Amino acid sequence: MSRPANMRAGESEAMWLGSGGKLAGQVREAATPHAAKLLVSADSLPLSNITSDINKFSNNVMAQQLFLTLSNQLPSPGRVGSFAASQRQIAAWWKKNLGNTAAPVLDNGSGLSRNERASAAALTRLLHHADASPQAAVFTQSLGIAGVDGTVARMRDRSPNSPAIGNALLKTGTLRDVSAIAGYATAANGQRWSIVAIINHPNAPAARPALDSLVEWVVRTKP
Repeated sequence: MSRPANMRAGESEAMWLGSGGKLAGQVREAATPHAAKLLVSADSLPLSNITSDINKFSNNVMAQQLFLTLSNQLPSPGRVGSFAASQRQIAAWWKKNLGNTAAPVLDNGSGLSRNERASAAALTRLLHHADASPQAAVFTQSLGIAGVDGTVARMRDRSPNSPAIGNALLKTGTLRDVSAIAGYATAANGQRWSIVAIINHPNAPAARPALDSLVEWVVRTKP
């Protein structure tokens, strides 16, 4: 059984057993023998599906694997992705497309690193760029619909009559001492706005209603 780049032997074993396969002997890591024959292969889901799963459900493992895949695609010996190489890929893309805005500091791409940094200004610029790109529809469809699905489905539980329900496309972010939200909201006048808010504080989780209120305020905007 061959494993994808950056997947440890234990992960390969777990996936194989979880899919109903059986193994004899011990799983170990080694180079694929030249005489090995490919028995079966399977393509991944389209990137649009993967992005949707990552954003709607905050799948940190998938986010990290996608981050590593950025450098795994480079024409290099072994085609093995790495955090450092993916960081360079993102930095080069940012400089080319958003060069006049300070770039986020990325670490492992999972969204769980304490070493990562991003400003509200950088995220807002990125949202504007995404909204103007040919892939805008794919990106926006990957975001959770306020009060309907994804990590923002619970907005309906907190405020059943909120005007934001169904009128905002959002991604939340939560760590110890951190609460954040980013995405788009459609105002009463039909105009779409980018929204980014980041709270760094020991009581950050308590600010979730305040973030909901921010989205509601934008949605209520009149012409």
